[in-house]
Amino acid sequence: MYQHLQLIQRAKELGISVNDVSQIMDQPFTVLTFNGLSELVRDGVPTSWINVRSQFYCDNKQLTKLAYEELGIPYPKSVMFKVPDEPTLERFFKKGQKYVCKPLDGTNGVGVMMGIQNLKGVQSYFEGNRQLGTLFIMEEQVSGQDLRIQVLGGEIVAACIRVPAFVIGNGKDNLETLIENRRRLMKTQNPNNFLEIDESTLSLIKQQGLGLIDKPKKNKKIQLKHVSNMAQGAIATDVTDDIHPIYEDWVSKLVDYLKAPYFGVDIITPDFTKDPYENAWVLEINARADWLHHTFSERKTHDMAGMILKTIFGNG
Repeated sequence: MYQHLQLIQRAKELGISVNDVSQIMDQPFTVLTFNGLSELVRDGVPTSWINVRSQFYCDNKQLTKLAYEELGIPYPKSVMFKVPDEPTLERFFKKGQKYVCKPLDGTNGVGVMMGIQNLKGVQSYFEGNRQLGTLFIMEEQVSGQDLRIQVLGGEIVAACIRVPAFVIGNGKDNLETLIENRRRLMKTQNPNNFLEIDESTLSLIKQQGLGLIDKPKKNKKIQLKHVSNMAQGAIATDVTDDIHPIYEDWVSKLVDYLKAPYFGVDIITPDFTKDPYENAWVLEINARADWLHHTFSERKTHDMAGMILKTIFGNG
């Protein structure tokens, strides 16, 4: 919702006519009009940039991989399952390989578990997440940085590295206070995001030899989440000007394949400056990608709302 409000505010600043139709749609929808052109916007994303083909390919993580296979883009292999005792799962395991389990159509990092190495781990995952859907995937876990590329008008307009939520000790405040301070900052950036201290977080904190009442030493980094999702407190650092040029080729292929000028691509890579064919794997594509984090990313920010509006209506 906050993303949508930013786009509407920017539209008003640029003299674009705004007609809020959220009430009749029961969701954040607005009709924008300028110089005879009209665009229906949902949650800050122009609807004319989203098509059925791109939604099917992007919403189903296993179908997305068929596109990668056809385009020759590297990706981690995976297998679908409904229940954890399917024979295909046991056959998929490789000695020494770690895996990630997630809902087939999940979003915002919900229901993602990493570090699974055997069928017992899948069964444990399933028992804790079976309510999230009827289909899940188990995917090879690859290591590296979480690179998000934002595509607008068929081109890369922003890229950032996202790291899981963390806080830095100051030698004075306890961990609980540091986390609350981080929450307050998050709310100023996007009120919809929330850093929840769940069982997984408490376990991770304990692994680092700390508890919520402990005061971390000055400059000590305490990781709070395994998943680098912005909705769960991840921190984004802009790298738009530094990514390898071959990523442009990948995006061009995906734009043509999906017939869509707008989406976000999630990639794992140890080094985003090097040839991605040698050290990168594409994970997911989001046909309705949120762009708000690019407006408060570290190192560099982007006027995403302005760029979207100028792409729709031109520079006039």
